[in-house]
Amino acid sequence: MSSRELIESLRRAGEENIRIVRRKAEEETAALQAATAQKIADLKKHCEERLAAVSGDEGRRASAEASNRARAFRLSAEKTLADSLYSIARFSLHQLRDERYPAVFEKLVQELPALPWKVVHVHAADVDLARKYFPDAEIVSAGHISGGVDVAMADGAIRVINTFEKRLERLWTDLLPQMVNDVYREVTDGPSLQSR
Repeated sequence: MSSRELIESLRRAGEENIRIVRRKAEEETAALQAATAQKIADLKKHCEERLAAVSGDEGRRASAEASNRARAFRLSAEKTLADSLYSIARFSLHQLRDERYPAVFEKLVQELPALPWKVVHVHAADVDLARKYFPDAEIVSAGHISGGVDVAMADGAIRVINTFEKRLERLWTDLLPQMVNDVYREVTDGPSLQSR
């Protein structure tokens, strides 16, 4: 399974969860935006009061401080959003286990180097499927795997993790900016990551 196919599969599988979670994300984003706007207003008011009392450099420092605090608050909110999106994406991986999954599993196995794998970790529902491809290996049911394989040599010197979770982890830095921009676009007419 290519990275592009996995991205497309994740996007399709996660659409329903994103719709469900979108409402919560909208509420959280609105609350964060309101809190940010209030904080900025409070900081601006505070800065204006300080500017009235001081002149020149003090005023510029106060304004920069307010901007820095607002930026820090926004970064914190975006980190919370990113963490939530990652959790949703990981939770959605089980949706890739549809009628096409046996073919996907086979492709993931075919991507492995041709080595004598002795320990194979798979989702509990994949134990019999794994025995077909790894007849001489110890097949271990692993609750943390939603799909794919985690294989190792007998001595553990070589290990290859080709699971949905590992693929998501590797692709996350490419997926996250697109997902955050989609959330911004759908929740408000707010800024995107690319416009900053």
